[in-house]
Amino acid sequence: MIYLKYSGSIESKEATARLIDEFVDISRISGWEYNIISENFQTMTAGQGLQENGKYDTSDDNDISEIQTLSSSEVYLEGIVIHIRPDADPVRLTFDRNGKLATISFSTTDTPGFNKKLTVKKYEFIYYPFIKLFTRDADYHSQAVKLLDYVKKKYIYDLEVMDPSYYWETRDVEQLKVKLWKAALKQSII
Repeated sequence: MIYLKYSGSIESKEATARLIDEFVDISRISGWEYNIISENFQTMTAGQGLQENGKYDTSDDNDISEIQTLSSSEVYLEGIVIHIRPDADPVRLTFDRNGKLATISFSTTDTPGFNKKLTVKKYEFIYYPFIKLFTRDADYHSQAVKLLDYVKKKYIYDLEVMDPSYYWETRDVEQLKVKLWKAALKQSII
C-alpha cells in the first residue's frame, strides 16, 4: 500500500468557494461522488484567520505548524471530498480557518466507570491529508495525481505532494506499474 500525502494553502475564502463550485461540476460530469464539507462548531469562528481583504492570515502569529490544543469553537473545516472511486480513499480538498489543507481526526473514547461513562472527545488537525492507494491500481493512482496536479496549477500554488512511487515527479505509467507490482509482491511475502 502506498500513501500519497499532500500539503499546501489556498489564498482566500473566495478561492475556496471557486474550488468547491468547480469540483462539484467536475464530479457531476465525471460521475464521481462528492461531499461538501463545512464544519464550523460555532458560527462566529468562520471569520477567524481571515483578513479584511478576504485573504487568509498567514503571518507568523498564526503559525499552525506547532501542536495546538483547540476548543470545539475553533474547529473549522471547509472544502470538498471527492470520491473518484467508491472502493478507494477519497481526495480531500478541505481547509482549516487559515486556508491550509487539513483534515480532522476525531475520536471519542468511552471509559466505563462504576455506573457512569466518561466520554473524551479529541480533535486533531492533520495538515498532510493522504490518499491510501492500493498497490493493485495504477489507474486510480494516476487519476489522483492528475487531480492534484490540476489543483496545484489553479488553486494551491504551493502544493507539495509526497509520492513514494515517484509518479508525481516522473509521470511514467510503466514505471508506476512496476513499482506497484513490486510493492504488492513484497506485501504478499510478508
